[in-house]
Amino acid sequence: MKRIIDRFLFENKSDQIRIIQWLAVIGFIVLIALQIRLIFSVYEIEQLEFLKKEKEELKHSYEKSIINDLIFPGGKSIIDSILNSNYASLKKIQQNPGEFDKALEEIGRNVLSTLKTKTTFGKLLRSMMKEQGLNDEEYEYALCIERLSITFDGRHYYEILNFADKEGGIIDGNLAAIGRENVVSGITVTVPDPNSALVGSKLYIKKYNQTKNILFKMLPVLSLAIISILVIIVIFGITWRNWIRQKKLNEISGDFFNSITHEFKTPLTTIGVSIKNMKVDLKEKFALDNYRSLDVITRQVFRLDRLVNQALEVSSFSPESALLQLHYILSDIHDIILDLQIKWKGQAEISLLFNEGVADVKCSYDSFMLTTLITNLVENGLKHNISSVKIVEVSVNYFDLNQIVISIVDNGIGIEKLDSKRIFKKFERGERSVHIEGLGLGLYFVSKIIEVHRWKLQLQNFGGKGAHFDIIIPMIK
Repeated sequence: MKRIIDRFLFENKSDQIRIIQWLAVIGFIVLIALQIRLIFSVYEIEQLEFLKKEKEELKHSYEKSIINDLIFPGGKSIIDSILNSNYASLKKIQQNPGEFDKALEEIGRNVLSTLKTKTTFGKLLRSMMKEQGLNDEEYEYALCIERLSITFDGRHYYEILNFADKEGGIIDGNLAAIGRENVVSGITVTVPDPNSALVGSKLYIKKYNQTKNILFKMLPVLSLAIISILVIIVIFGITWRNWIRQKKLNEISGDFFNSITHEFKTPLTTIGVSIKNMKVDLKEKFALDNYRSLDVITRQVFRLDRLVNQALEVSSFSPESALLQLHYILSDIHDIILDLQIKWKGQAEISLLFNEGVADVKCSYDSFMLTTLITNLVENGLKHNISSVKIVEVSVNYFDLNQIVISIVDNGIGIEKLDSKRIFKKFERGERSVHIEGLGLGLYFVSKIIEVHRWKLQLQNFGGKGAHFDIIIPMIK
């Protein structure tokens, strides 16, 4: 499982980018959807709250007016007169479902038509509104019969009308769009007696231009939501554009870097062949004292050749590219420092310190990568240094915490705190280093090597007091 995760983290860069892009798009859509949902939720709440006081007063007046009646004054007598004249005939055909249902449907149409013709609700509503100090010309309404059923025994009901789940059943009014937010009163009346009826009705009230009034009322929230949506869109657009631009820049810089590193290969090969020939010539002339310098050159050419190869794969730096083996770490660091002392002889003071017992400690690492790591940190401290005497001190210590700590301290220009994170990115450099030659890859390689080995790197002493790097490595005795 760990190997699979490592492969994904270090190799599948294109897949990671696609996943991040999709997550960004999904997040953007979700944010927009939430903002739109917020607007609709506020609108629904405002609809329910709109005319709440007027509805409560009208409800009280309406239900008081029909306390001994149905739907509107006189509605009960209309319904009873139609139903009472049909109970006997309906009971006779009750056992014939087709004929019974047809008769019920005809009675329903008769009841609905008669109620529409003889309604007195309009007059009642105007009276109630006048009583409440409301202008009836500002309102539209609908009085509906939603359900009508009959019973022969007081227990089993047979449906005549049912408009509860669909539009219809309007007895009086001019309200076209009926919604639950417009309900003033809903009444269902039944008497559990033989030859009786169950009647359900609802009254709806809505003010003309109600939607416009609600939107005007919620204008502050609406404006804020629209501004938020626009801000999200603008930020997402800018981020996406910068993302694409940065991707193109990375591709361009990657192509340039690959081209340059490929060009390094030919002269390195030539130097390597020339050194072999020089060794043969010196051996024939018995100039064996010069072998040491040639060995250093050979080692450095070999290292540079591997560094170029590694640079070619910089975009896919992975654990699989590291050859992890047990090494005596002090011995390897000693050789690295020795090479650096020869290279910087007369230009800088490079010293190696270690505490007792470190020589017997082994650690698991890629020796070439360790060389690159130490060399880059040491030379970084020398290159970014304006002191009259350039000093770099490398110390190797181990502690009871089962870890080796390699400390590299220089007296250079130091690193600003604001630069402490971005200097480890590819082609990034500190503000104080812009006038110094370099591509900004040294510390990038350092961070990748630390990442591959799962070590820790700590940076101390910000500002003009030099830089102090601590590399924390688990040790094996």
